[in-house]
Amino acid sequence: MQEMRDMSAAAADWFANKHPSEWSKSHFSERPTCDMLMHNVCESFNSYILEARDKPIISMREWLRQWMMTRFQECRDRAHEKWKGKHPPKIRHILATNMETLGSCIPIKSNNRLYQIDCFDGSQYAVDLELRTCSCRSWGLSGIPCTHACSAILQQKLEPGDFVDECYSLETYKKVYAPHIMPISDANEWAHTLFIAPMPPSFGRKAGRPTNARKLGHDEIEGKRNRKGRLVSLKGKQTDFKCRKCRGSGHNSRTCTEAGGVSSQSENADQPQGPRRQKLKVIFFNFFF
Repeated sequence: MQEMRDMSAAAADWFANKHPSEWSKSHFSERPTCDMLMHNVCESFNSYILEARDKPIISMREWLRQWMMTRFQECRDRAHEKWKGKHPPKIRHILATNMETLGSCIPIKSNNRLYQIDCFDGSQYAVDLELRTCSCRSWGLSGIPCTHACSAILQQKLEPGDFVDECYSLETYKKVYAPHIMPISDANEWAHTLFIAPMPPSFGRKAGRPTNARKLGHDEIEGKRNRKGRLVSLKGKQTDFKCRKCRGSGHNSRTCTEAGGVSSQSENADQPQGPRRQKLKVIFFNFFF
């Protein structure tokens, strides 16, 4: 926190009002088996449905139904036809990256499930193969064996892929996208009833062009967006002003008091009015008389 405060006092104060489990990995829970602070699922979904947000309610629901039906089928085809092995390619890539630095770890066996890992940088870690934990907490947070765990697993002559959490397996991925969305017929083939058809609401349209961008939260950064509602640049709110005279921060050259002793605004206020203002008064007087 002190290093953060040295860089930005405002950021340190903002984090101080929040519990460490909301922003620090050292206090994250190992139950979700996810070490990401923010995965942007809502933002990704909102970027997909921008085309449907301007449609009427029935058309919007129909667009979302078709998009989800196509999306689920694409994921099923990808899992059954393209991906091979026990895990998706992303998980295999992370596991291979963790195994690249195995040469810097020396496993010391305590029993059939406990290991002490000595690293070349002088650090030591304790690995429990039965509980699938490491004292660095990377294995428990992500569900994927870290470098220290891979060193102990290979020392035990086992496969590191067998110790990856079940939620990352290819079979679990297939079960997630196994349910399918049923197709429906056109509205002309729907059964006719004697009920009165629902009418649109009676309130009028608001003034101005309707917006596509979602409403930001109180702690989100406001910025400029394009037609599709995507953020293209941050809003120009400059908080750290720098003076061209004294090179200080918090003020500009017009309000600088360090370079000349008094601000330029006060200097301009003490100066007499120039001839331009008197000339305008003469022109205005001659126009009426």
